[in-house]
Amino acid sequence: MRRRGLWWAAAVVLVSNLGAWGAAARNRTGEPDAVLVLTERELRLPEREAENTALTLRLVFERWRERGDRTVTEAEWFDRAKLESIGFDCSRPVSAENAEYYRTRVPRATFAALEYGERASLDSHLSPIDVDNDPEALRRRHPDRSRVAVVEATASLVFVRNAGQPPFLAGRVTSVLPGEINVPRQWRGLLEGLRPGPEAAGVWPPPLREPRFRATVAWGKRLEPWITNVELIQPAPSR
Repeated sequence: MRRRGLWWAAAVVLVSNLGAWGAAARNRTGEPDAVLVLTERELRLPEREAENTALTLRLVFERWRERGDRTVTEAEWFDRAKLESIGFDCSRPVSAENAEYYRTRVPRATFAALEYGERASLDSHLSPIDVDNDPEALRRRHPDRSRVAVVEATASLVFVRNAGQPPFLAGRVTSVLPGEINVPRQWRGLLEGLRPGPEAAGVWPPPLREPRFRATVAWGKRLEPWITNVELIQPAPSR
């Protein structure tokens, strides 16, 4: 009886692995939905772990934030109308009396357009520029597949007090799925020496530096990313 149980367990694992392999294969058939060249600004290395032979890069995008009383980034486009378009109930007056109602709205699953743009900074150059519950509609509005990736995402509603001015509602893209991308075996050796050691544990945000590598990332039919190339960036010669 015990042997039969082991056979069943092995069969379940095999079927699960075959299903995952089939889904990955379907994701990569035909032309990718998007292909972007990203750097260490957008693809963060994890700390070194002695027992872990796999290597994944964390996808980092520019976050919504407030500077003093002024809301920037998503708030510039992720307004009340956009919140309503993906299913948030914004029918109550935007007032202090309704602040608690709006603060307790549950985040929603949706899709986001992430655009890569050049900036004179060391922060991520990947920014959310739009959301929609229909990924095909999102792609039609943002057809540049070399600069914009359409991804699964989670969006939140934020009540902004806006001191001295009327309060307002803003949306925030809080996460994208998947948030990590596996590095294929043939490129792990290039990146292993760049990974931070145990002394970096708990250090957040990580120290900013000029990017040391770039990677070509493709998103497939299922909007799941994979890496197609990695190369080191040679430091600029000192003057």
